[in-house]
Amino acid sequence: MASADDPWESWPEAQLFVGLNQRTRVFLNAAYAKGKESDEASLDTAAYLDVSFVPVGPHRRQAFKDMDWQRGRYFWARVGYDRVYKATEEDGRSVAEDRGILSLWGKAPLPGAVWLEGRARADLRWIGDEYSTRYRLRVEATREFVVLDHGVVPYLNVEWFYDTRYDGWARTLYQAGFEGTVSKHFRFELNLSQQ
Repeated sequence: MASADDPWESWPEAQLFVGLNQRTRVFLNAAYAKGKESDEASLDTAAYLDVSFVPVGPHRRQAFKDMDWQRGRYFWARVGYDRVYKATEEDGRSVAEDRGILSLWGKAPLPGAVWLEGRARADLRWIGDEYSTRYRLRVEATREFVVLDHGVVPYLNVEWFYDTRYDGWARTLYQAGFEGTVSKHFRFELNLSQQ
């Protein structure tokens, strides 16, 4: 984690993808976050079902299609449930958040072997006894490389958040990073984010 005069934060996260067949998979996620500007910590656990509608054609690199389910799809959807446990250090108070997640992904090739991916997501949120909806729109550009027979995918993305609690655009998130595929069952991701 980070001290007050340190601009860096670390938010560890573990993900597990279980393929059910060529068109569907289950995605399990656990993430811990502790902001340096806040005394609040959170543990986020989630389970999703991903369904592919349009697989990517044969012109994609076979290594990426075999090693990474998401990179082998033009259009797919995710539905799931997310539980966020939050705690404040001062009084130990905990407020849970429940989220129903609905999202759609689509991607298109650009010149230079760059891919443009868009995502529209709705978070149906219950924070305590209050209901709200958060809409998230993200645009991402990626370029796939093979380094020592492993996939490496640098990316840039921007995401806009509309929150009905504030009746407006509440946040914009910028990210730059890369994903490295080690095997069919393991990959890692590093990124820098600003919001």
